[in-house]
Amino acid sequence: MNIAGNGSLPGGEYQEEIQIHGSGTITGNVSCTDFGISGSGTVEGDLRCSGLMKISGSGKVKGNLEAEEVNVSGGGTIDGAVRCKKATVSGSMHTAAVAANEIHVSGLIETKEDISAEDVVIHGGVKAGGLINAERLEVIFDGSSQANSIGGSLIRIRRKGVIASIFQRLLGKGDIGVFSVNGSIEGDEIDLEYVTAESVTGKNVKIGPGCRIGRVVFSGAYQCSEESEVETVDGEQI
Repeated sequence: MNIAGNGSLPGGEYQEEIQIHGSGTITGNVSCTDFGISGSGTVEGDLRCSGLMKISGSGKVKGNLEAEEVNVSGGGTIDGAVRCKKATVSGSMHTAAVAANEIHVSGLIETKEDISAEDVVIHGGVKAGGLINAERLEVIFDGSSQANSIGGSLIRIRRKGVIASIFQRLLGKGDIGVFSVNGSIEGDEIDLEYVTAESVTGKNVKIGPGCRIGRVVFSGAYQCSEESEVETVDGEQI
């Protein structure tokens, strides 16, 4: 099922693929095998795909999104929550919340609530209004990023390299910022650079340069850069 140019399609259950080429609207809740937007498209309700949901232009879902896989290489806005096995974002995705097995971002992901996955890898930026919860969280950010709190097993957050930072300033983009956490960071293995947080609790904790932490609690190994500020440290290295 294709929408080419300007057109619309009523909501419903379609046992086939739906593609929007140009500017199209789905007027209600819709379910299908695969769904693609290569221009500008809107779903005026919930979208459910048994396969791939792909946006390579500008797409908006006014309800919730459920799919096997979500791929956004342009700009995607989902007013409700996203639930899938794998989400890949190489542009920007704005949504209420995301729950997946894998999340890979090389652009920006922004949520009003939680980001939850087994594996989260972000090269770019993240703005999470709630908790980021992942077994493995790897972030290399190149702009100011934020979360309400972070929990997981392996947590590694670093700022984009010094050379890249110099180029950013030469281009007039200013400092590339910090990763701001309003509350706590809790995990087993924690490795942070240019992060601010009220507290960090883990087994092995490494505080790299550029951090400002209120309290660190650890039970294994602890390292702290001279270029960081930690107000209180609780724990005894073993």
